[in-house]
Amino acid sequence: MTDERPQAPHDDVPALLELRDVEASYGPYRALFGVSFSVPERTAVALVGSNGAGKSTVARVVSGLVRAKAGSVRFAGHDVTRWPAWRIARAGLAHAPEGRSVFASLTVEENLVLAARALGTRRTSDALDRAFGTFSQLAAHRHQLAGTLSGGEQRMLSLAKVLVAPQRLLVVDELSFGLAPAIVDEVFDMLRMIRNTGTSLLVIEQHVDRVLSISDRAVVLVRGRVAAEGAVADVGPAIERLLPAHPQWSA
Repeated sequence: MTDERPQAPHDDVPALLELRDVEASYGPYRALFGVSFSVPERTAVALVGSNGAGKSTVARVVSGLVRAKAGSVRFAGHDVTRWPAWRIARAGLAHAPEGRSVFASLTVEENLVLAARALGTRRTSDALDRAFGTFSQLAAHRHQLAGTLSGGEQRMLSLAKVLVAPQRLLVVDELSFGLAPAIVDEVFDMLRMIRNTGTSLLVIEQHVDRVLSISDRAVVLVRGRVAAEGAVADVGPAIERLLPAHPQWSA
């Protein structure tokens, strides 16, 4: 696949998401130590690091699933540090967690209708047409229970749910995990498409070279701390130095 990395945004682009000195724990286990970085409006940021570095914890903190012990999280100009997950989602932040984030007991179409429920009847119909036009593989299974889809199809449904009701920010956590290479290509094509609609991205991904190819900026997390942050071209050497075990990275 060709490198279609977008141009890095200008420094004056306002931050849509901003973490300031965030700390988080699971019981006695401390997962994040003073994490600070931002996601500018209409950009894609790659969050990379080894297993256990705290990447998924960051995703859960910004989406309200895990409460920060210290520091603050700002989204779209609001301090959302203490907001419940539903309120953050309603403000325009969508979280596609690791695994299959679909309602297994609902059909494909019902999953999409539920995601688009705030659009109104007419706009929901248009949104479904757009989603099924984009994800033709899902269109063939529109009346099938989501829980009976393949792993790749369920990941596609997760992205289609964002496409039908565009959000200001999509936080993606390992959507390609366990998928065949051809399906991974499709997942990243869909992420590019969602980004091109104006949705900002914070992407956690094991395929480091793939996520960097669609990102403006990168944040490297090591043992719960930010070890490097900046434009992709500037952070590349730090990734090679800090994540030598990642064969997916290529300059």
